[in-house]
Amino acid sequence: MYRACGLIKSDTNFSLDAALPLLQAKYPGSTITRAGDQITVAKGNWSIALAVVSGPDVRDETQGIVDKIAGLEQVDAEGYVATGRRVEAWTDDPDPFMEHFNDYLGMVEVLKSFRGLLAVDPKEPGVL
Repeated sequence: MYRACGLIKSDTNFSLDAALPLLQAKYPGSTITRAGDQITVAKGNWSIALAVVSGPDVRDETQGIVDKIAGLEQVDAEGYVATGRRVEAWTDDPDPFMEHFNDYLGMVEVLKSFRGLLAVDPKEPGVL
């Protein structure tokens, strides 16, 4: 079970439309589907999802995350909070032998490829 967040600024070039072809290239042989604000990458009995979330709770949660990231400049932290949007990547599928850890890292790599997006670990707030 893996989780990552992509904190986004208003000048980001991230969109699900832009992420889709990158995910298709990163995960050949996987089934990649989009439904609304979510993309799911599935192969066999394992899947990982990517979704854009927004709303007042997201702003408060993002504030809590940026407050804990060492070395993050105040102006950058404010930029991530101000958008009120975030990208989340997760899987709830068990991976006891870490067979899919590299798949998770591939998702983080795709997130990090976008300008104005900071990939972080939401549980132990730190930059990925």
